[in-house]
Amino acid sequence: MPTVTMTLEEYEALRSLISSERESEGASLVEREMVQKPKPRKRSKYNRELSRQLKMLKAKHPRTKITALMKRAHRATRKALKR
Repeated sequence: MPTVTMTLEEYEALRSLISSERESEGASLVEREMVQKPKPRKRSKYNRELSRQLKMLKAKHPRTKITALMKRAHRATRKALKR
């Protein structure tokens, strides 16, 4: 592969040419920046309580299968929210 050497002025001119070419491809760059990402959905009260119960159970019983812990956490969550 041949080596190319250029002066600093040539390099800056090349960079500005590339950036102006990208901008002239359309306003898509500006549109991408202006488009906001959709907000994530709010976690429900049940979901927050379930994660709390699951963390507590996981700390008490780290070697138990997650399916069994999920059943227990679901029961505990329904009980906690019933109050």
